Amino acid sequence: MDDDRKGADARSFPDYRQISIFTALYEVTSIARVAARLGMNPSTVSMALARLREIYGDDLFVRSAVGMIPTIKAESIYPGLKQAQQLLQASALEGDAFDPAVATRHFRVAMSEIGVYVLMPGVRSLLAGEAPGVSLEQIEITAETPWHLESGTLDLVLGHVPTMGKSVIRQRLYREHYVCLGRAGHPALRAGMPVDDFLRLPHLSVASRGRNRQRWEDHAAEKLGARPNIRLEQSSFAGIEHMLADSDLVAVVPARLSRALMRFAPLMAVDLPFESPSYVVHQHWHSRHRKDAGATWLRKALARVAQG
Repeated sequence: MDDDRKGADARSFPDYRQISIFTALYEVTSIARVAARLGMNPSTVSMALARLREIYGDDLFVRSAVGMIPTIKAESIYPGLKQAQQLLQASALEGDAFDPAVATRHFRVAMSEIGVYVLMPGVRSLLAGEAPGVSLEQIEITAETPWHLESGTLDLVLGHVPTMGKSVIRQRLYREHYVCLGRAGHPALRAGMPVDDFLRLPHLSVASRGRNRQRWEDHAAEKLGARPNIRLEQSSFAGIEHMLADSDLVAVVPARLSRALMRFAPLMAVDLPFESPSYVVHQHWHSRHRKDAGATWLRKALARVAQG
């Protein structure tokens, strides 16, 4: 092969820094935020983007009112480049020590809305106290989450996710059960109340996207032969603490979530007057991260937060 051909082949592939800039820009849609994430000057990011455009013969990202939007070409190459980045990181980090006090690394973790309420305050405190240079990006759990973990676009998944890939390892964090949450001084909500009285209370039902819409309601119907008096339904837990505090509505929610919500509004929680359904929360990671010292630190740190 002649020298000109060798040079052309070398120029046809992005290097690790260019891959890192591409994936970061795809994820945060801003040259300034990419520069901040990677500790570079914006001009360095812009020059790398120009080089990537030459390599792929495509604009890759175009400016819009909401940031740098990926083109169809960028959409198609992102999964492969992200996986390559993760594999290169894993090979470089395997066996290396990870000192959270001085490390600078960005992690992407998928967790449910409940996880944001229950875990993120502790995660924020942990990073501030132990790992000031480490950043964490929370991603919503969706039907595509197993694929994202498999492809390397996620570092970790926390939550109740029954179906994951064969190469995924999981660790049990805790078993969760449900309680009934209502305003402090609620005239009818009390511990040990008869089941019929409990079911007649005006209930607020929350059906999180992508989950069984009637988890505890179906449990009640199966075990008790009756359904609760659902007066209001919504698709998110956002703001329910104020909805409950300002009315006689009650809501059946996970116990850890009830404790988190009680920090923001005058609420009280009581045990259900029947056996509560339950579920197990795990953290999941791909086997490629088994010996990644940074990812291992993250898993241990999040386990401390979840089990603390």
